[in-house]
Amino acid sequence: MKPQKIVLFFLALFSLMFACWYFFPSEGVEVGGVRLRFPSYESALQDLENQGTAIDVDSVLLAVRESYEMVMEQGDTLDFYKGYLTSNPNRIHLPGDDYTFFDSLFAGLDTAAASGQVVRIVHYGDSQLEMDRISSVLRQMLQDRFGGSGPGMVPILKPMSSVSVTQSTTGSLTRYALVSDTLSKRSPTHRYGPLTRYSILSGEARFSFRRAENRYAQERVRSISKVSVLFGHNSPGLKLSLKCDTLSLLTASVDSAVNGVGVVSWDLPQSVRQGVLTLNGTAEIYGIMLDGGPGVTVDNIALRGCSGTILSGIDSAVLRDSYAKTDTRLIVLQFGGNAMPGISSRKAISLYMGRLEKQFEFFKSVAPWAKLLFVGPADMSKSVNGSLVTWPLLPDLNDSLKVHCLRNGIAYWDTFNMMGGPGSMKEWVNHSPQLAGPDYIHFTTKGAAEVGGALAKSLLLYDDFRRLRMSLSEDAVKEYMDSPMAIDSSLRSE
Repeated sequence: MKPQKIVLFFLALFSLMFACWYFFPSEGVEVGGVRLRFPSYESALQDLENQGTAIDVDSVLLAVRESYEMVMEQGDTLDFYKGYLTSNPNRIHLPGDDYTFFDSLFAGLDTAAASGQVVRIVHYGDSQLEMDRISSVLRQMLQDRFGGSGPGMVPILKPMSSVSVTQSTTGSLTRYALVSDTLSKRSPTHRYGPLTRYSILSGEARFSFRRAENRYAQERVRSISKVSVLFGHNSPGLKLSLKCDTLSLLTASVDSAVNGVGVVSWDLPQSVRQGVLTLNGTAEIYGIMLDGGPGVTVDNIALRGCSGTILSGIDSAVLRDSYAKTDTRLIVLQFGGNAMPGISSRKAISLYMGRLEKQFEFFKSVAPWAKLLFVGPADMSKSVNGSLVTWPLLPDLNDSLKVHCLRNGIAYWDTFNMMGGPGSMKEWVNHSPQLAGPDYIHFTTKGAAEVGGALAKSLLLYDDFRRLRMSLSEDAVKEYMDSPMAIDSSLRSE
């Protein structure tokens, strides 16, 4: 073919494509029941306009960090906390704006550190929590303040790997899980325990663990000096032994049947690198706690595909007994993303809220002494007419979650707006380094660290405020918080 004809061919092809691009209807053309779409002139112009208004992720994250920092030039220290509690978009929203909401939690953490105990926080969520992401950063920052170490409670048979601990299991175990996978069965008794899964021991089994060597593992998670077994419904004569590093073999036996929940613990004289736990007998094993006390720990419970509406399917007696025996003081629920594909109307949002409220009542009944915190869904992007946009109704879902949580006495943290609001997920994916993955749903490890760090800072600010108030007159602080005017000298206690 002559060069002139080749040039004419490409000119004709480009002219045809330009005509389609310019004149093709933005809503597409239906042919034989199939809707054909072509990138339109209008959508291209819209993309160009959006480039000038795209979210600057670095600026958003800098603003989040600065929102948690007290600027002394602001004047009275209480001015900062009052502004934070009333107007900071990155704060944890509290029911009734009660700034004492978390006081009992933090007082318990202080007491635990002083008395040699370990207080637990359980962090339930969807696949955003897999690999101990988000939870690990929250755990590290809380342990930096209140003490404690180790990765927390793990199932004896772990369905997937974690950056925070390496484990393996052999022996006679049958696994049951509330959120089933190919390796698990559904339990007829529903005694899933706090991890939403358990295993039935019928003979001998060995659980091996090793300190985390992953480069993403947090510092304190590598220190394990206390090993505990949470079990129940055992036959008499259950035997357990623990061998760690070069330490002497430790043994324990449970001579009588435990119809509820029991705990066997070993406090080790030093942090260990690895260990093997051997169990022999018949029992339900609800979890293995790898801790280092005293202080606090966060148990990571990732439920892929779960929208948070089935947790009330766990046997309440086992869960109540487990929370009591492990001293669980805070329950964090991080859900909402998996509900989005089924939400196409505000009525669907209302139905989802109704199912969630049943979960709220359930947790209040099994752990009435614990505080509840809901972490809202992240932004999610989907393709609409060839453009990546925030899922329709996600902002409405986020707003509804906040309203219903606060109405039910549950604190709420807004991940969606912390990220930057509508359209932010696309920019988190495009950021260098990437903060979210190519599915435009899940955070990368670096992105999860940003979210976990912001959540932890927001929570710890309430402890900072509590500590400040301990040196002030309670009545005067209340008057100050309820008044637009600052009160100076009257704040100090006699």
